[in-house]
Amino acid sequence: MVFVTFENEKNLPLNELLLSFDEDGVKRKLPALHEKWKESRCFTRYAAFPMRNGLVEEGAPLDQWVSETEWFVKDMEWLLGLEHFRFWSTLIHNPGVVEAVISFTQNAVPYYLIGVVRSSAKVFPLYSAAHRCTLQVICRMITQRESDRCWIGREFLGELLYKHFLVSIPLIFDLLPIYGRDNKAVLGLMLQTIFKLQPKFQQDLRVGLQYLQSTLKIIQQRIETDRIDGNATTSSTLNDLAIYVLDCCSSLSLLVEVYPEVRATCTDLGLEQSISNFYDNTLVLLYKNIFAMDNDSPYLVHLNAARMELLAAFRGIVNLQLETILEKPEASLLPADKFLCILTECLSDPVFVRDYQRHYPVERDLDILKQACQGVDSFKLDFVQNAYCSGENGMTNGHDGSGEFPEEDDSFGEAVGGVAEEVEPGPSGASAKLELTPEQQIEANVRKVLDILPDLGDGYVRKILARYEDVEQAIAAVLEGNLPPDLAEADPTEPYIPPDKLDNFYLETGIERLNIYDGDEFDVLVHDKIKGVMKKGKGMPGQPKNLKELLDDKSHVKEMKDRYQEYSNVCDEYDDEYDDSYDAMADSESKTIRLSAQMRNALVDELDDDEDEEEDEAVQRGGPAVSGGGKKPLDFCENPEVLRQRAEERWRSKHQARGGGGGGPPSGQNRDVVGKAKGQGQEKDVLINRKHKNENKSSRANHNRKQGATFKRNKGMIPS
Repeated sequence: MVFVTFENEKNLPLNELLLSFDEDGVKRKLPALHEKWKESRCFTRYAAFPMRNGLVEEGAPLDQWVSETEWFVKDMEWLLGLEHFRFWSTLIHNPGVVEAVISFTQNAVPYYLIGVVRSSAKVFPLYSAAHRCTLQVICRMITQRESDRCWIGREFLGELLYKHFLVSIPLIFDLLPIYGRDNKAVLGLMLQTIFKLQPKFQQDLRVGLQYLQSTLKIIQQRIETDRIDGNATTSSTLNDLAIYVLDCCSSLSLLVEVYPEVRATCTDLGLEQSISNFYDNTLVLLYKNIFAMDNDSPYLVHLNAARMELLAAFRGIVNLQLETILEKPEASLLPADKFLCILTECLSDPVFVRDYQRHYPVERDLDILKQACQGVDSFKLDFVQNAYCSGENGMTNGHDGSGEFPEEDDSFGEAVGGVAEEVEPGPSGASAKLELTPEQQIEANVRKVLDILPDLGDGYVRKILARYEDVEQAIAAVLEGNLPPDLAEADPTEPYIPPDKLDNFYLETGIERLNIYDGDEFDVLVHDKIKGVMKKGKGMPGQPKNLKELLDDKSHVKEMKDRYQEYSNVCDEYDDEYDDSYDAMADSESKTIRLSAQMRNALVDELDDDEDEEEDEAVQRGGPAVSGGGKKPLDFCENPEVLRQRAEERWRSKHQARGGGGGGPPSGQNRDVVGKAKGQGQEKDVLINRKHKNENKSSRANHNRKQGATFKRNKGMIPS
């Protein structure tokens, strides 16, 4: 261990800080986050709690667990006592730290088995210490600023957590059943911090939810396959499967509760339909199989707890649509339609519909839709209300809930069919009370009052229960008329509207616009008729979509149809008359075309200049102005043979003037460049001609494709 004095006078972040130290009399500087500052301590891993038949296993296994857990607690407390730069250097460069933390999250006792640990006075204090220290280490891992001198950059911390797998989605799912019940506030703040530090975890969370969704399908397929094939599944396998189902259901429910932002992702994945289908099929078959082997099995209680967790998760996901409706009633048509579609799709699962209606009455939600959303489809609304309300009399969507199970399993039908405070696992009458949350306890008290006084509103009953400690006192006060003045003057039929969870968010931040399109004239959720064009795909509406439609465009013909019809009317009036003005117009038009063609040809190259000179000479001689052997004024183009012949004549005449072939050089000029044979000597003129040829042979190429193509194009021909 190298001793160094921590100094940070400029309050720099850990990722930019350099530390000075002496090594063998030499002063050096290293980054504060460096392998040199790590502690090479060997960290103890947490071992699973020794249990047998649901009880603590005494003897040597327990003594070994106590010894290892004591060392685990010492390691975690020692890690928490390190300085800021040594803590992070050890965390990054010593993989044993993360392995020790993960060992506890994977082997710790979930909340639904914590009663076994509490029953042992020797084990519970030690387990509580390990439970507390592990949570403190994870909290320090995601803490950006410990003090003004000890802090780390936000983006850098997010990259550290993601790159070095200090935090992961599997770790979060392991934390939910361990800390989700007793430390909801802390766990919720941790998740908020993690997803703000590193947005990449959002995509990983989506993948984790997809894996959980596929896991529910795999469990359902396995149970259905064993039922069809007639395979005899052992009792231990069914018990393990029940625990696994409870773990999956509780993880999903707690995730929705402590991190509400995940509900939008759940809606996109369609988890509502997966929950209802799994509830109606898998839980029913699993309960029946366990009940057939042992009607007093404690794992029946775990299945009923899993049922409660699924109902709570479903309620939390669909409640997102209700919150959206209450938040902005003027744009609530789309979330209201989604809410009704979710409830309609779940009607194929009668057991789930009946239990959901008993625990979360749909009438309240539908009343909110009627009051807040004026444009909701009344047919869908009435259909959903009739389908869910019929389940109160034991009928759900035309199916009898009790008829889904055999007669000898009446207790199973009662346990799965209704949500109660006490769960009856079998006909023996043994009951195990489930731990109800405060909100569930209030809901149960409201139902008790409404069973006796059904004419009161649930919102009014909640106000009364808030004044009295006991349900009996509240009922007696109502019947005797001894209510306080404010409650006596209140509306007794007042309904209950759930509080908006975003009110605190508005008060803290002042942000009321959660939709970036609020007030926009192009917002299709607000305006029925918007300005502009709703463009979908390539191109604009009315334009051709492909090359075939573009080439087959007849729009111009349709536009000119009326004009051509007028022309036909004019021709009918002057059909038998002859006007000389037509000839004059045609003659003037031909002259204009001819002159314009001559002007274009004059700008191409010197070949056209020669042609214009010949035509001018012909005009001066009184001959025809148009060359080519009698070209008609209105011809589209000249005869190519005539053009080639005329060009050949011009070429021959030019080369004759230069002394080339065709007629030989003019008299008096010697253009010989061949001369005598080699070794016989050459004349002076031959040498001069050779020099002249070498100096001027590259002034113009033997062929010019561009010039030839331009010449053909100007003459109305397509170049090859």
